[in-house]
Amino acid sequence: MTAPRRGRPEPVLPARRLLRAYAFDPMSTRLSGRFLTVDIPFEKDLRPGPSGRLLQVVDYDAARDLWYLPVDLNDAAILAQRGMRPAESDPRTHQQVVYAVAMSVIERVERFGGFRFRWRGDDKLRVVPHAFEGRNAYFDKDRRAVLFGYFHADAKDPGANLPGQLIFTCLSVDVVAHEVTHALVHRMRKYFSEPTHPDVLAWHEAFADLVALFNHFGFPEVVAEAVAKSEGTLEKGSALLDLAAEFGESTGRGAALRSALGSPRTPDAFLHAVEPHDRGACFVAAVFDAFLDTYKAQIADLRRLASAGTGILPPGALPTDLVKRVTAAAAMNADRFLEMVVRAFEYLPVVDVTFGDVVRAIVTADQALYPDDAAQLRAILVEAFRRRGIYPPGVTSLADEALVWPKPPVPLDLSTGRRAFGLAPLILEATLDLDPGSTVSFDDDPGSLPDRIHEWAREHAYELGLDRAAGEIEVVSARVAYPRAADGQPRPNVVLQFAQRRDDLEDQRTDAAGAQIPRSQRAAIRAGTTVIARVDGHVEFLVTKPLPLADPARLDAVPPEIKECALAFHTAGTERLELIRDWMGDVEDQDALSAWTVEPATLRLSFARLHADQFGT
Repeated sequence: MTAPRRGRPEPVLPARRLLRAYAFDPMSTRLSGRFLTVDIPFEKDLRPGPSGRLLQVVDYDAARDLWYLPVDLNDAAILAQRGMRPAESDPRTHQQVVYAVAMSVIERVERFGGFRFRWRGDDKLRVVPHAFEGRNAYFDKDRRAVLFGYFHADAKDPGANLPGQLIFTCLSVDVVAHEVTHALVHRMRKYFSEPTHPDVLAWHEAFADLVALFNHFGFPEVVAEAVAKSEGTLEKGSALLDLAAEFGESTGRGAALRSALGSPRTPDAFLHAVEPHDRGACFVAAVFDAFLDTYKAQIADLRRLASAGTGILPPGALPTDLVKRVTAAAAMNADRFLEMVVRAFEYLPVVDVTFGDVVRAIVTADQALYPDDAAQLRAILVEAFRRRGIYPPGVTSLADEALVWPKPPVPLDLSTGRRAFGLAPLILEATLDLDPGSTVSFDDDPGSLPDRIHEWAREHAYELGLDRAAGEIEVVSARVAYPRAADGQPRPNVVLQFAQRRDDLEDQRTDAAGAQIPRSQRAAIRAGTTVIARVDGHVEFLVTKPLPLADPARLDAVPPEIKECALAFHTAGTERLELIRDWMGDVEDQDALSAWTVEPATLRLSFARLHADQFGT
């Protein structure tokens, strides 16, 4: 290899990598002739697999006991053609598709959340394109892996596929985006995989669907086609708001797996929904109600200009310039709504999330960044939720001031007091993470900050809705996020998550021999608290999920204001525990295996089982 000449600059690597994928699955691409170009960050150290900083594609086909040749996306021939042309017969292109879509989803969550994503420790998310033969795809939290199956299309009703044709779930952009989002949710709120309420797993599914559906709006050519076909409404003659079309049709459904459209704007479906996908679909529908309402209002002036003031477009194809303007408005509005939902994660509880909690988190986060709500997006979204029966119980109204999370009942500060700790290392870590060129990591020298955060939580346990006399307090997460406000500037906030498992409140059932079942085989009961603070340490909000105190008599030794606060949490925790036990009892009653095993029914509510039920296996 020839050494570079003196004074001649080295070639600069590109900042972005362009890769091709199906639009949005092989069936749709065959019918439309279109492929997607996925625009993702360029990882210069990307190894064959692909294997990068966050993802490792492991292509082992367990059903056939085969290792497929890993694709090298840095190969000159592949780089020159913007990735390989996807082909159902070439596993390397399957690897390319899952890597491209997964990285695209992660980048969108990072951008809207205001933080750089990382897994715990040095582990990566493993993505297995051909993990098994079967009508399923799911995130396995124990393996920290997203597993995709493949199956034969329905023999009698395969949709626009051949009977018995091999269908690869890893080639569906929607399925990949949905399953990778489950992994991201688990990283941000790991206890949302422990169902203690009908909304916990439903929120997992709703958020994954929202990310997958709004991902469509990242491809202007797809949105433009939908605008042209629907005369700008996006509601007719377009599959833009359908999820996993090939998947749904190939399994004999005759339609996409799910759609954001088509259900009446009433609370009936939500009130009767039990299955997590069905319940989550009500939340998704409400978000898209608000999205479509605001989108139509935003393009009303364009329609008037194109129709001589009537608002009724003349027959024929829409003008190209109008399609471009309307497409841009749709994409911008989609980003704004997805941003509202992603940002809300920092304001969600640590455990036992409900859709009412999500509504309050969305409002609290958005109100802090867009206090005037000049476009009325927040108000329209809250009204869309109300129409479908989704709102938090116990609030006095649906105005912003009633929905934002309450201030701490007792003033709290992270940087003052006996157990105070400095936030500088945490802020430095988050700042360095935002710099892609930084080689410094907080993990390299964490010092004693986690211990000091833990000591602060123990000191203020009663004010946080936790219990000094109960189990160990876990520091689940501590980070700084930099969401963007209405003026385009970042508004940093510190987010701490604490959890406390209460063995004394769990079901102490025994096996056939009379021995108590192990802790790992019991349905966990946890208290949890999210602390949202300014970078100066002042605590702005507490999002609590308390439980009854183990020994209320110990409160006699604490100051009166803390005792009053702790007793209020004790009362709320008693009510919450009763609701959890009632729901778990209902799940046990409805589970056919409960009479044959001591394992709690809620522990069998895995993503593998839920998705198998959804996909008809």
